[in-house]
This record gives sequence, C-alpha cells and structure tokens, in this order.
Amino acid sequence: MDDKQFNQRMALLKKSYERMESKLEPQHVLQQIENEDAKREFQEINKTAPKPSTKWQKPAVWIASIASVLLVGILMSSYMFHPSTPVHSNEEKIESSYEEWFSSLQKRYQEKREKTRQELHIPEQDFRKLSFIGIADNKYNDKARNKKLVVNRMMDNPKYLAELEQEILDNLQTPRELIEQINSFESSMSYEESRYFFSNYFYSTKDVLQYYTNQLSPYSSVLSQKEGNYPKELKQLIATAKKQYFELSNDGNNFSFRANPIFQKNAPAYTDRLHSDILGLFKYWATGSLLEGENLRFSTEETARILKLYERTLVSDLSIGGLDFLLRDLKKEFENTWLLLLKGMDDMSRYSPEHIEFLNAAANGKYGESMRLTAQFIHEEFKEKGTSKTIDNLTRHDIGMELSYLSNEVYIESTDGSTSLQIDYRWIIQTEGLYNAYISSKDDTILDSLNPMNVVSLFLYAQGKGDQETIKQLVSQDVDVKKVVQYDGMEHFTVLYATDTSQTTIKVDVKSESVHMVGQRLTFQLGTETIGKGEKRCIITAISE
Repeated sequence: MDDKQFNQRMALLKKSYERMESKLEPQHVLQQIENEDAKREFQEINKTAPKPSTKWQKPAVWIASIASVLLVGILMSSYMFHPSTPVHSNEEKIESSYEEWFSSLQKRYQEKREKTRQELHIPEQDFRKLSFIGIADNKYNDKARNKKLVVNRMMDNPKYLAELEQEILDNLQTPRELIEQINSFESSMSYEESRYFFSNYFYSTKDVLQYYTNQLSPYSSVLSQKEGNYPKELKQLIATAKKQYFELSNDGNNFSFRANPIFQKNAPAYTDRLHSDILGLFKYWATGSLLEGENLRFSTEETARILKLYERTLVSDLSIGGLDFLLRDLKKEFENTWLLLLKGMDDMSRYSPEHIEFLNAAANGKYGESMRLTAQFIHEEFKEKGTSKTIDNLTRHDIGMELSYLSNEVYIESTDGSTSLQIDYRWIIQTEGLYNAYISSKDDTILDSLNPMNVVSLFLYAQGKGDQETIKQLVSQDVDVKKVVQYDGMEHFTVLYATDTSQTTIKVDVKSESVHMVGQRLTFQLGTETIGKGEKRCIITAISE
C-alpha cells in the first residue's frame, strides 16, 4: 500500500467517524490516535534510534483504528438499546394489570351469571341456551380471555378494561334489571334512547318469555281454572315471572307469558320517562294480537285506544334496525284491526247507533289521525243515504295507504328538526269535518278529546269562518281573540309544528302570498284546564304573530 492509498483510507475512516452519533465524539478518538503517533515519534527521536519504517507504522495505526471502532460500537450499542428498557417495562406493567383484572373479572362474572340464573329460576342446561346469555359468554370467552387483544387495546385506551367489563356484565342483566335502568335517566328519554332501549329489552326477554311459556305445557288442563286451584309449582312459576314484569295472558286459544313492564298495575312510575312514540311497541309486545279470529279480544273503545298508540309508533319510524319484522307485524295488526272496527262486526252492527257514534268519534280524531278522513266519509254517507259505499269497498290496503300518507306526507321534518304537520287539502277536509261535527252537536266531549295539533287546526278553521263562539271554547279567558288577524280561510297556511315533544308551543307558517295579510307566522302557547273529575282538556293560552 503506497502513501496515497493510505491517506485516502484514513480520510474515508475519518468521514465514517463523522457520521456517527455526536455524543460519541469520533473526532476526539482520531485526535488521540494522532497524538499517540506524535508521542511515539518523539520518544524514538530522543533515543536516537532509527526511525521505524512506514511499512510497520501503518499497520499499527490500522490496529488502533479498528480497536477504537470496536469500542465505539460497544458504546453505541449500549446507548441504542438502553431506551428499550422502559418500553418492555411498560408492556410488563400492562400485562400485569390485565392478569390482575381478568382474575377479578372471572369471579365477578361467575357470581353475576349464577345470580341471574337463580333469579330467573332456570336450570343451567336451559340457561346457557338463552340468546342473551350466549352473547355474554361469547364476549367473556372471545374478548376478555384474549390477552393479546385486550393488552393491545389497553395501550390505546386506558379505560378499556372498565368499558369491556361493563359491556360483558351488562349482558347478564335480567329483564327486571333492564327496566330499572330507566330510572337512571333524570328526565324524559329521547325517541332514539327509547328506541335503543326497547331493542335491547326485546332481545333480552324473548327467550325468557318463551322458556316460561314452555313450562306451562304440563298445566294446560288447570290454567283455565281459578288461580287458587293452581298447583304449587305453577304458582311458583307465575310468581317468578311476575318479578320480571311478565304476566300470564290468554289470547282465547292458548296461555302464554307476556312482558308488560309499562302498562300493568304495578309498573314502576319511572317508566313514564320513555318517549311516548315508542309505547306502541311495548303495548304490542305486552298484548299480542287484538283479534281472536274475526272478533275483537277487547272492547271497541279499548281496541281503538291501543291502535292510537300503534299509530304513533308506526308514523314515527317505520324502520328500526333489527326490529323490522316486529314493525311489519305491528303494521299488519293495525290494518286488520282498523278494517274490522270500521266495517263493524257484521251487517247488523254496521249501522247500529253505537257504531255510528264510534265513527263520529274516530272522525273527530279521538283515536288518532290516520282514520279520521275515512271515518268522516263513512259517517257522512250514512247520514245522507243510510248506507256507505266506502265501508263496502274498504280494504286493508286502503288503511295502509292512509297510514303511509300520514307518515310520509302529512308529518314532515322542518328546518329546525321538529316534527310538523302539513296543512293540505286533505287536512283541511278533516278539520272541516271536525268543525261541522262540533257546531252541529255542540258536544263538548268532542273538544275534550282533541290533541294540541287538533286544537290549533280547529282554531285556524273557526277563525277563517269568523266563528267567535267556537273560538272562545278553544282559548283561555286571558286570550284577547279580537287582536288575532282576520282571514278568509285555512288555505292561507302551509304547516304547523310543535317546537317540543310536549307540544306546548305550536307555530303555524303562512303561505308567501298571504304574508302581507296574516304575517309570516302565528305562534300558539297551549296548556290545560280541568273539566271535572280530575280530567283535563287542551286549550290555547296565548297567541302571537
């Protein structure tokens, strides 16, 4: 190796040092090598010994260089791998937390699972087959036992263990405990919250109900007797079911258990926090079919009131995730039952005074909105001709169309998100029928059954007619009706909508071509007044433009 090659390699080595970590100071190492060489040369000169040849000096420098590189490598390795110690330590800490948590969860899970089984009084071989228990067991085995999965999630979410534990244990709740969850809401639940709650409640109770119903088989011969004559085992079964807010029901042919946590006599008071638009599903789950063959299971009045609950649910949402099949059954029940109510039980009862009275009440909106117009047509045809073609030609499809119209065209979504009612010719015709029924009979019970939307609609129609006498029946004494602008018909308005779920404030929008006469909007405040025996009816307490 000549001097030129040697110098080139030394320069290359120096550049390699310069690329290393600054903390290692490779320049200092090179300087030490040069100093050692200079010192050695100085000592050799002082001894007057012959100067070592370059041939032996260069390998010595190479050896020193290689040794320094090895030293730097050792120091660098120590520096690079030392920071990983806290990472491993943190992983070990998380794994230790998981082990401690899972050991505790095992005990709590088994205790809660057994407590639920004993409360429901179901043997283990049947208990494990319940769908909600299967879901809980799967989450426990597939999630909680999966150490790698849980530890990875813990690194991203410090609260994951608590959330997973709550999720797993919540699946072990009895139907009773689910209903008690409603009490955790401090105020009224939204429709979305109520809908989610019903879905969870439905899937957690259906298998338990079926199990209890299956246990009735050995007692089929005694179920129709008085309860006092029931055997001890049957009484115990009924008592166990009752604690879950289940009731023994008879549809005319068979006995079964029904979940009725909302409408039974001993229902918890806090269940009124559920949104009213979801109650139709709870009622259907509690009641089952309203029909027994071609007959009603309940009175006409009770049946129609139940259908009013169904209508509110069907109009609010015709598609709930996971419950579409139940809503289809509910809609079919609604159509078939209304068809029977409107047509009458037979030809003899179709035009009886009782049936005509029922049609009049339906036309006035006592039993909801969807059948008002149909009932009005039937009622008017009967008064004029003593018969009705509408009844003769009425089908289940017609009733379904009226329900669809109510949900898709009458009730619309306003810009502020509130549920609104479109004032079109059909709604005006219904309101006209209500107005005519009242002024012809002066029957205050018609006004007593009106909801806030009906009260405001009737006011708008009466004001358009200049009927101050009827208007006085719809407002409180504090309202000065003379200050309300006069117009010549209900056709000047487009939509009325409630700004809250209780419908205490209702606003009415005006058509653009009528703004100069009526103003842009009318706002109604509503309240109630006592009409006797603790009953109340809705009235208008203030009107502003």
